[in-house]
Amino acid sequence: PTLSMFDGLKNSWSQATEGIQKTKQDEAFKFQINFLLRKDKFGLDEMIDMMKTGAELQGFKGWRKHMPGTANSPQVKEMEQHENIVAAVPAKFRYAPHQIKGMDKIKLQKDLGIDAREINKTFRMHKEMSLLHEWVRKRAEQGKSIPQTSSELTRIMLEAGAGVNKKFAMMFRS
Repeated sequence: PTLSMFDGLKNSWSQATEGIQKTKQDEAFKFQINFLLRKDKFGLDEMIDMMKTGAELQGFKGWRKHMPGTANSPQVKEMEQHENIVAAVPAKFRYAPHQIKGMDKIKLQKDLGIDAREINKTFRMHKEMSLLHEWVRKRAEQGKSIPQTSSELTRIMLEAGAGVNKKFAMMFRS
C-alpha cells in the first residue's frame, strides 16, 4: 500500500489528540482526588458537586456546552441522570444511600420514569467513590503517598499493605 501525503498528518493529529485526552484525564483524576481529600464526609450531594465541577473543568458546562455535540454527549446525559436521581433521594438518605430499601427504590423509579438499573448505577458509583474517599483520606492521614493518575491508583491499591482488598482495587482499574 502506498502512503499518501496526508497519512503522516493524520498520524500526527491522532497522536496529538490522544496526548490531549490523556492530559485531560490526568487533570480530571487529580481534581477528583483533591476534592475527596478536602471533604470530611462524602454523600450523594458531594458526588454530584464533584461531577459538576469536573464537567465544568472538562468543558461540558458553561459556554462550551453550546458547542455542537456537547449538550447531547453521552457524558452530559449520564451526569444529568445522576443529578436527577440524587435530587429525588430524600435528604435522610443522602449520606446513607445503602439504607434505601426496595420500596423506596421502586418509588424513585416510578417518580423518575427510569429503570432500576440506572438508580443502582448511581448508588454503586457513590459506593465506589465513598470507598475511595475513605481510602485516600486515610492514606493522607498516615502520611502515605497519594496517587496522581488512575494507573498509579491501581498500582498502589494492588500493593500488599495498601489497605484495600483486590476486589475493591479492581473497581478502579484503568
